[in-house]
Amino acid sequence: MVTYVVSAPRSGMNWVRYCVEHFYGQRTQGKTSLIEGDGQEGLAFRRSHDALGYVKGRKGRGAWQALDPDAMQGHRVVLILRDPLETYARMAKRALHRFKCYSGNIQFYARANTVNKRVYYYNDLVSSPDVMADLLEFMDITPADGYCKPTLVRIATEWDQLGANSRQQYDVKQAVGGGSKTKDAPQDFTFHQRALCDWNRSRAWRHLRDSLSDEEFALLDRFNPPATLAPPTIWDRITDLY
Repeated sequence: MVTYVVSAPRSGMNWVRYCVEHFYGQRTQGKTSLIEGDGQEGLAFRRSHDALGYVKGRKGRGAWQALDPDAMQGHRVVLILRDPLETYARMAKRALHRFKCYSGNIQFYARANTVNKRVYYYNDLVSSPDVMADLLEFMDITPADGYCKPTLVRIATEWDQLGANSRQQYDVKQAVGGGSKTKDAPQDFTFHQRALCDWNRSRAWRHLRDSLSDEEFALLDRFNPPATLAPPTIWDRITDLY
């Protein structure tokens, strides 16, 4: 059984990787976090930023590999969601063609042919040891020799120091992308979207409303989507192509 973790970039994947490697001693996929290694064998879990392969121009492998939802039977699937406006502003840089991975990941999760699937939210994973403990328990990772499954007490005890260490590492390894913008206020969950104008906010929500089913869209209820959206203008439809 394999665990697949799906999330748009900058939605907590590196934090999850850091916790997994720290507590379980098992390597995770991507740039070296705590454990060296460059092969695909022995990974604690597999991941994708773009599970349905909607973002063109990517290599389609590694963190950007497309996954087959029908091939998930017997496996575990985790979907991590950050506030969509944060992802639209921070990762997608207000471009819908980059933002499509966000809606695509939700569609993948809904279609994933497995009963073993759960949604977790970035806000909770960053702020709550209980939620991180629940995620780690669900992933059911086998600890490496010399390691054991962490208790909630241990996770909570080490939480603050782990967060500080992880953010420091992120600043170094993700320096090209600007590093952590909220390292001094890690629970400021609306930092990036404050730079968005109303038009951009409506544009992002309209894309999600048009792309997702009612059931899929309901996964975003906690982010207070607008009850109504103005019908798009011709100009809106033209700009939505880019």
